[in-house]
Amino acid sequence: MTLEEVKINIKEGWQLNPNEKVVNAIIKGINRCDGECPCANDAIDKHCPCSNYRINDKCCCQLYIKI
Repeated sequence: MTLEEVKINIKEGWQLNPNEKVVNAIIKGINRCDGECPCANDAIDKHCPCSNYRINDKCCCQLYIKI
């Protein structure tokens, strides 16, 4: 996953975490996990962006934060 791909998935009312170091670390984690969320979440579909973010408006890893 790239930064550009992450930006494409930003939903209305959300923004990318403003901390660049956090964003880069999460992207590296996603890539290490074959595209799945690197945090220990309970999503049904863990492929980033996970179903918790897409359906439940919850981003456990803080890649996306509510505005």
